[in-house]
Amino acid sequence: MTKNIKILLSLTMGILFFSSLPSCKKISWNDYEITDYDGELLWEQVTEKAAWDNRYDHESAVFNDHIWLIGGYNSGNSGDSYYEDIWKSADGSNWTLVDADADFKGRRGHSLVTFDDGSGEALFLIGGFSVDEGTGVRSYNNDVWKSVDGANWTEIKENIDVEFEDSLNWVPRMHHKCLITNHGGIDYIYLIGGQSMREGIEGRFSMTYFNDVWRSTDGVNWEKLFNTDYGIRSEHAATVNSDGRIFIQGGIHGTVFVSENNSNHPIADWQYLYYSDNGVDWVKAYNSDIVEDGYMWRASHEMVYYKDKIWTLPGKTNSNTHYHFAIPEYYSTWTYDSAGFGIDSKGTAIDARHGYSTVVFKDHIYVLGGNTNRNGQDNDVWKASLK
Repeated sequence: MTKNIKILLSLTMGILFFSSLPSCKKISWNDYEITDYDGELLWEQVTEKAAWDNRYDHESAVFNDHIWLIGGYNSGNSGDSYYEDIWKSADGSNWTLVDADADFKGRRGHSLVTFDDGSGEALFLIGGFSVDEGTGVRSYNNDVWKSVDGANWTEIKENIDVEFEDSLNWVPRMHHKCLITNHGGIDYIYLIGGQSMREGIEGRFSMTYFNDVWRSTDGVNWEKLFNTDYGIRSEHAATVNSDGRIFIQGGIHGTVFVSENNSNHPIADWQYLYYSDNGVDWVKAYNSDIVEDGYMWRASHEMVYYKDKIWTLPGKTNSNTHYHFAIPEYYSTWTYDSAGFGIDSKGTAIDARHGYSTVVFKDHIYVLGGNTNRNGQDNDVWKASLK
């Protein structure tokens, strides 16, 4: 066979091979077909474009009869991609800029809670990853900032260098969860999980994920609890029910080197719903007859306790090898209450999204911004009530 014939055959086989593949045309975020929502909630878009910039990894809380939104990140912003702005709204539609350049600097993956430390309710901003655009300093944080009016902030706990094995102070981190609940007659801020980076270790192996629990009555002094293992994680969802029970679920855990039965996950049943009545003892719950296993593997999502039920809202895949969030496994809504698990809808009314924030305000669930299948980082606002 001559060289020319060999080349001709190779070209022919190549054409046949590629002609058998699906079309490789580009698909925009908006071309993904999202399953329609058919659940118990009535969703309404409050505003398509809020006054604050598109973002995700921000936080929000309810304080002084307003929704407050602070910080976040937008990789598409050519200027300051880490936000240090503070916004408030009485209706989710009309927003007031309280401060464009807060002292705690631009940050993402922080926590924001409303808590009464005995001196009255105040906003507490806790940890996160910050970037000072003026100096270029980037850092994981374990600082705590407090404000009694939302405008003026005091750093009540400074950043502290902490060894990873320290039992007296929590390691600087991001994508942790902070919740407010009463245990034993005492009101606490609980801090659960998160991630940080070890210095001197290359690539993805440098990231460390936590399975610790800390609590505080004032945001300054923190107590480490010696809790049972709920599995290392960050970007998890968390909420508290009316009985003070804490719930966490999902998230990411990075590469696992040592685990039971050489599993790819840190503990068996890592993806289950976990709950605790004291922050120490964690119990897992799941019903595979009701909720498909694929619906449990999501991260950067939210769980909201509303009308005596936990509503688990959209997120993204928690895979270490690929990124996806616009398929039903990641945007469906599943629920949990005293009767057990349920599927509210395999669709969504609010687009597939992750990295958004939620609050319950004026008898509605509010969803604010996030990374969406329609627009990437977004600044839309949605609200929901029972039909």
